[in-house]
Amino acid sequence: MNSSMKTSALGRAVARRRPAAVRAAGRRSGTRRKGVARRGTLRRSARKPQDSRAVQALPAVRGSLSVIICARDEQHTLQRLLEQVVRLQPAEIIVVLNGCSDQSFQLARQVKQAVIVHCPQPAGHDVGRAIGAKLSRGDILLFLDGDMVIPARQLALFTAAVDQGLDVALNNLDPLLPPFGLADDVSRSKLYLNDVLGRRDLGVSSMTAVPHALSRYALKTIGYRELMVPPKAHAISLLEQLRVGTAGTVNVIKHNRLRQGNTGIGNPMEQLITGDHAEALQEILSRREASGQPPLLNETLSEQRRQMAAWRNGL
Repeated sequence: MNSSMKTSALGRAVARRRPAAVRAAGRRSGTRRKGVARRGTLRRSARKPQDSRAVQALPAVRGSLSVIICARDEQHTLQRLLEQVVRLQPAEIIVVLNGCSDQSFQLARQVKQAVIVHCPQPAGHDVGRAIGAKLSRGDILLFLDGDMVIPARQLALFTAAVDQGLDVALNNLDPLLPPFGLADDVSRSKLYLNDVLGRRDLGVSSMTAVPHALSRYALKTIGYRELMVPPKAHAISLLEQLRVGTAGTVNVIKHNRLRQGNTGIGNPMEQLITGDHAEALQEILSRREASGQPPLLNETLSEQRRQMAAWRNGL
């Protein structure tokens, strides 16, 4: 699905949901916070946790938290994920059901705090993130997928990182990857994009992978529509010199649900994500041209690829 089709689906879905909240989110100024998240109008949930001692051990955040969960037929994991999310005491939980035909809707409704966006037909991969971001009102936005259950203590690392000053807190997957020669095309695309952007230190860390968290300022700077193409949103965050870093390592490779479309070499999901990285590179080239910067020469790009492979194989 290309960006224009994604945008159309996004517009239809958002138009049917909470127009007042959407307008309120659009009016927010998104002023950059200095180290500590600015408190929004949302109040943190008054829901009492089942295990108060476990919740007290989680890093506290002073900004309001919006958790955005995208799910497609995740009835076997969604409820358990929501239990972990509630432990974070978020101001709001937005569950975007993207073409679900199982019991995900009924399970999500059991959490009274959850706002459910139900798209009967699939709206496109990653469109749910843009929908949830558009509807959100929190100072901090945490993005999750419904197919994996991540403990609250790990999720809290990402929200705390933004609360303490990062604009974009990413999942560090570098420790989980094989040498560059054995890496898949998606991992190589992530490495190359970060290298072109001058952030080799990020390795394969990217907004493509969950969990990741954004500040309200980051969302305003990037634009919620750009979240439909995560590598492009990632590139924009660095081009706009937002504070981007890693917050922890969550093994989503092990727990990612295997589907017909994401297994095997050259599978449709791999092709989609690789194409998204091409859009990100086009954004970089377009901005360089618009600013009068010289184009990236083939010799320069080849040397960058060589250096990146040498660096990655040395890990």
